[in-house]
Amino acid sequence: MNKNLDYIENGGVQVGIATKVGGTIVFLSKNGSPNILKSNEEYWERTEPVTVQTDFAPICGHTIWLGAQSAWWTQQSVNEQKRAIADVWPPDPFCTLGEYSIIEKTKSAITLQSPQSEVWGVVMHKTIAVNPDGSIFIKAAIQNVSNQPLTWDIWFNTRLDGYAKAYVKTTKEHCKVVPVLNENSQEMPFSFVGNYFTYNPCEPETHKGERSSKAFIYPEESRIFGVTKSHILAISFEFHKAEEIHKEHALAEIYNHTEHSNANALLELEYHSPLVNLQPNEITEAWQVWNIFDYDGENSEQSHINKIQEIEK
Repeated sequence: MNKNLDYIENGGVQVGIATKVGGTIVFLSKNGSPNILKSNEEYWERTEPVTVQTDFAPICGHTIWLGAQSAWWTQQSVNEQKRAIADVWPPDPFCTLGEYSIIEKTKSAITLQSPQSEVWGVVMHKTIAVNPDGSIFIKAAIQNVSNQPLTWDIWFNTRLDGYAKAYVKTTKEHCKVVPVLNENSQEMPFSFVGNYFTYNPCEPETHKGERSSKAFIYPEESRIFGVTKSHILAISFEFHKAEEIHKEHALAEIYNHTEHSNANALLELEYHSPLVNLQPNEITEAWQVWNIFDYDGENSEQSHINKIQEIEK
């Protein structure tokens, strides 16, 4: 076990949380397996205090942001320059990198509280519990601690290795893929296998440095599947009407990024809750349930789909 993490476990599943670095889930294992999540261990410890000037750290794992991204720096007054240009990076350092207080902890569950954010204007509570069957329940609640109304959604973001596969049941009409195209970047190939969207991760061509694309999806079912060489992670969430989601986002979003080196290859499995207007002291919350399934089948899309359809029965 890593000394920088707080662990909870049940049903053969172990979860490691970097409570001092954003309350981030950075370790996920079933029956002693290697880490299922993509996570950079060098960032599991933080020695410097977080301030409004703290830059992004690619800890990866599972984090919780707020949306819309275009509002990240527009509802605050501690950095007027970022507010003036409506900056979209980095995310709030207090909620994503600050030290969370442990409100309650048992062998199988933990409740955390973020520092008060000077950027997003909220305090975030996280509850993470591993159930006897090995499923994982994650709930986030945000409270408006500013003196003004705020408009936010809750944005769950789970990172896997960039060469893992993501599958979302949807239709072509309900899926929009936006590639990152510039002199150094090209699009990530994607396809539909039956009625499942998936990326086909591969290295960029020699004359390019990276591939990156973001898929905005209204799924047929409120579930995202992430497939590694040895496991399938099924992420379930509440189903919402499309009009409840901020127009620049989607209920489910999948981001895939590769470079010539595998070190920075990344797959993000994302969910957005409805956009809400929060008066001072008001609270809103969202949740996910994770289920981990062993996978020893072929590394092919059809084998993945066969297993996913078996899971869905």
